Formats: sequence, structure tokens, C-alpha cells
Amino acid sequence: MSNITESQIRNEAERHLLLCRPGDWNHAQRVVFWVKELGGDREDILLIITAGYIHDIGWEGLVTKEKITLDELLELEDSANKNSKSFATNFLKDLHFSSENIDTINRLIRAADKHQSSQEDEAIIVDADSLSKLTIDHLKEKFEKSEWMKMYDLWAGKFLERVKTEKAKSLYPKLLAELKDSIEKEL
Repeated sequence: MSNITESQIRNEAERHLLLCRPGDWNHAQRVVFWVKELGGDREDILLIITAGYIHDIGWEGLVTKEKITLDELLELEDSANKNSKSFATNFLKDLHFSSENIDTINRLIRAADKHQSSQEDEAIIVDADSLSKLTIDHLKEKFEKSEWMKMYDLWAGKFLERVKTEKAKSLYPKLLAELKDSIEKEL
């Protein structure tokens, strides 16, 4: 691993993520919070944190409006996912990450993009991404108000099946219930 610090990664990531969808930078920070909660003191935690910061970098330049709908998200998601590897690779090369670390981070991003994990480090990033969405702030920042219940229904259905880490399994139902309460108060 190069001598790069989380602070340097964070500063560079912010510059890029502010060019992505509305709310992507705040979302990335929430993902990193959950990566740290789920990953603890793993030796490779900085790689997972880096993936957390830039896992949505493929959205750069794809959305020009303030908030989007679920249909727009689904329509653009493939394009964003296709951009991810090249955008992330360039980002990581600029910060002098090794080829091996770039490959690892791209694998973690791919797992987050697909919402599927087969390794422990992938489970951490996928679960962190899922948990980070279970907040009213996420909905307010990214989606039109008319879409909030659609997003909740999506997360209440499919996403719970994707959660793999024990800590995320225990947190997910509580966070989901709190989100539902928050949505009902706002609507």
C-alpha cells in the first residue's frame, strides 16, 4: 500500500463525487462510516474505505438534475457501472495505488455495483452501501419525494436478502423501521 492517507483519499473523492448524482458525496461518507463499523480493525480496511468513497464514481457526469426517480436510477445504472472501473482506476493511479490494490478496490466496487458478495471484504462494502441508504437524508438528497416509498419498498424487499455480515443483519431491520417512521412523518 502506498503512503496515502484516508484524508487524501477523502479529499480527492469529494472532488469527483460532487460531479456525480446529487447526494452521492454524502452517501459515500455514510458508506465509509458503515465500512468502519463493519470492518473494524482489518488489515485491509483502507482498501475497503477507499472503495466506499469511490464506489459510485461511475455516475460522474451522468445526472444533470437535482433529484431522480427510481426509473431514472434503473435506466442509468448500467452506464454508471460500466464507467466505474475506468474512472476508479484513473483515480487510484493518480494517488499512486499499486496495481494489486487497484484490482482489489475495483473488485470491491464491482461487488457494490452488483449488490453481491462472495468474499468477506465484499460483504463489508455491499452491506455498508445497503445500510447507508436507510436514512431519510439519503432519500431527501437523491430522490424526488414521490419516489421515497418505492425506494423503501425496494430496500425492504430485495436488500435484506443481500445482507451478509452478522452486524448488518442485526442493524438492518431497526434502521429500516426507523426509515419508515421518518418517511411517514415527512409525507
